[in-house]
Amino acid sequence: MRPMRIFVNDDRHVMAKHSAVYPTQEELEAVQNMVSHTERALKAVSDWIDEQEKVSGEQPETESMETAAEEESKEGG
Repeated sequence: MRPMRIFVNDDRHVMAKHSAVYPTQEELEAVQNMVSHTERALKAVSDWIDEQEKVSGEQPETESMETAAEEESKEGG
């Protein structure tokens, strides 16, 4: 078994490393802000796709994908 003193030194080492790599409060808030924006954007896209499926429910999905591809090719050139 290791002496208690070594465990204390290990704890200090771990805490020092943790404080060195742990982000600041501003960095944490920035990441949380980015996550919130991303979640809202994904929710908006999900809602839009859901609405599109409700509107064009009578058209099978493969046909709507082909139609979208044809429209893109017409617009592109």
